[in-house]
Parts: sequence; C-alpha cells; structure tokens
Amino acid sequence: MKTFFTCSPFRTLFMTFVIAISTLNLVGQTKHSVSVTNYQFTPKELTITAGDTVVWTNATTTGHNVDGLQSVFPTNPESFGNTVGPNWVYEFVFKTPGTYNYHCDPHALSGMTGSVIVNPPLKLTVNFTAMTPHVGETFWLAVIDTTSKMEIGRKKLIGSVAFSVEVPGIVAGKAYNVDFWADHNKNGVYDAPGADHAWRLKLNNVKRDTILNFVHNTNFTDIKWKTKLTLHFTAMNPHVGQMLTLYVRDKAMGMGLDTVVVKSVAGPEFDVSSWAIEPAKSYNLDIWADLNKNGIYNAPPADHAWRIVLDNVKSDTIINFVHNTVFTDISIPTANEELVGTGSIRLYPNPANQYIELLVPDNHQKVSSLKVYSVTGTLVDQKILSGNVGTFRYNLGGFKNGVYFMEITAGTQKEILKFLKQ
Repeated sequence: MKTFFTCSPFRTLFMTFVIAISTLNLVGQTKHSVSVTNYQFTPKELTITAGDTVVWTNATTTGHNVDGLQSVFPTNPESFGNTVGPNWVYEFVFKTPGTYNYHCDPHALSGMTGSVIVNPPLKLTVNFTAMTPHVGETFWLAVIDTTSKMEIGRKKLIGSVAFSVEVPGIVAGKAYNVDFWADHNKNGVYDAPGADHAWRLKLNNVKRDTILNFVHNTNFTDIKWKTKLTLHFTAMNPHVGQMLTLYVRDKAMGMGLDTVVVKSVAGPEFDVSSWAIEPAKSYNLDIWADLNKNGIYNAPPADHAWRIVLDNVKSDTIINFVHNTVFTDISIPTANEELVGTGSIRLYPNPANQYIELLVPDNHQKVSSLKVYSVTGTLVDQKILSGNVGTFRYNLGGFKNGVYFMEITAGTQKEILKFLKQ
C-alpha cells in the first residue's frame, strides 16, 4: 500500500490507513563510489577489501567508460568494464586481491586513468584452550557484524582440549560479536545455557588480522543461535543477469518468514542463505527468477518458479538445487502481505522481525532520506541516504512490536509504505 503527498499531517493520514503486514531481510558488502566528471575518475586510486563493490557514476552527457579488460591491462587479476556512453552507473565486485588498472577509452591519452587496490580480507583467529568438558562434542562458531547484524562466517567442528578456528572476512574499522557454543547435551540443536554451553566475545574497531584467546569458563551467554539455511544453485545459466527471489514460508501457517533477493544473478553457480528456519519445523521454500525482466512475478513459463518442501528441520541445512523446468506457480503474496510497493520502491518481507529491506529500482529518483513513524504519527527514527542504493537493510532490532509507516523522500515526492514489526 502506498500514497504520494505534498503536505505532512501525519497523525491524520496514518489513522486512515488499513493495517497491513510486511517483512524483510537484506544483504550487502561494502560499496565504494567513484565519480566520473571533468574527464577524470575521483578518487583516482581506491583501496578496498576483496568482496567489496566499486560503483562508478557518470552523471554527465559526455561519453565515458571504464575499461579494465585484461586485453588492455594484462596484469589485472580479472577483467571489468562497460561501454562508452553518457549518464550511466556501472558497478563491479572485486573478489580477487591485487592491483587493477583501468582507463576511459576515449580519453586515456588525456590522463583519464584510475586504479583499484584490492587487499585480501582480514582474518580472525580464535584460539581455544582448556576445553576438556567439550571433547568430542559438536562445536559451532559465528562472527556477526554488530551494525548490520549480518553473519560473515560460520564454522562447525568436533571439540578437543585445544583448537583454533579461523574466519576470514572481517573489515577494518568494524565491530563484531564472536558467538560460539558446544552441544553439551548432545541433542543436535542449540539450547540455552546450561543445557548447552555458550559464550560471546566482543571484537571492536578491527585494525588488522586479529587473534582472540579463549580459556574455558562458566560465564555463559544465551547467544540465541540461529539455524542457517543455504540453497546452493547450479546450472542457473538461463537466469544470469536476472533478479532471483527466495521466500521462506511456514508450511503449516503459510506465513512468510523471510525474503532474500539476489538483484542480479552473477553466474550459473551461487548460494543464497536465510536464518529464518528453526529445528523441528517445516517450510515451503518458494523461488522465482524474473525471466521476462519486468520486475514483478508472473506465473510460469513467463517467469521460472519452483517450490522446495523442507520438512522437520534438524539443524543447519544445505539444499542443492539444479536448474530444471519442473515449475510451480508459487502464488506470490500480494502487496498487503509480503511485498509492499510493487512497481516502485519496495519493502519486504512482512511481517518484519529484525530487519526490513528497502529495494529501489535503478531508474528511480534518488532517495535522499527516510523517516519511520508509529501508528500514532510519532517520529521514531530518520536517516539521510546518499542516493539510490539498490538494496538497503533497515535494522528493526530496537523497535517494539506494532505497525509503522516509512516515509521515503525521493526528489520532490514522498512515498509512505506500511510494515508490521513482530
């Protein structure tokens, strides 16, 4: 449900809405911006970490491009680049460490060049000692970004008296929770201490590769461990460059629990993860690929859609999915259920628990700010945004359960979308 307005009598406006439900989940690596103006790239040199994205924006009417092809720069670890033209945005994910050089083809001789230095991801090592009570038990560890709440790595092993766990991917300047637990009652699932033993270490303001030392103790923490679902996709060649969406739905109730969107499938093999499943429960995993590229779900064969039934979850689950033509019309929820704002800015899923995702179309007016109001019209939070971000994860962790309204400012228009925090 959405409306456009030019005035701001929020209390009156909000009380006229019919209550709707909406939920969401987001993902993302660090993005770095390079402007293409005045026949130069700014910044000219950029240092990032493997896995980060660089976004070049040419907001001029002059024909420029980014050319980092290995045929031009043989020492580049990978090729990247776009075609010459005005008014474009190009982005590339740098996965391989090394130095990448590039230039603008029409203006290279004028010095329109740049470089990206990609450093290996920093690594966290946790050394465990005196773990005698947990010898032979299953041991789990996860590293979680305290700001985005995203899990950057998860490890499983069998405990011994002393051992080490390495997790790559920590980023300088960020802070993390390092959560770990031993399956002390040996039932295969996480139970709050003291049935199982669980701890949390804090890692603040990362500066370099980091080592943490942990000696077994009984200062336990209920880390509220989440079970992880991973879908491993293969042979997805027909959908490279298309949007792919996963809905996780409670099988018995039919309620949407999580929505994960891959904005553009990068290759035939990739993973999609969710932390919305729980042991002993069953789910419908509904998947669709936007084959006709119109931005909305259409029943097969216009789009390709599948349903995977996941019964009686035991623990972390990995499902291998190979592309096939045995389609299912998954009857995607309407806008007042999981997906709000179809055709423009969208919020999903619904109802939201810890996060809600704001998805902005590439050709939409730049989003400059958002405000969140309670059902009574009280301003709860506001954020200033730098422009269209594609996907933006909004943290609802501090919100009480209830109905909220998100006011999104884009250009001269304001759009209000409703969601439920539960």
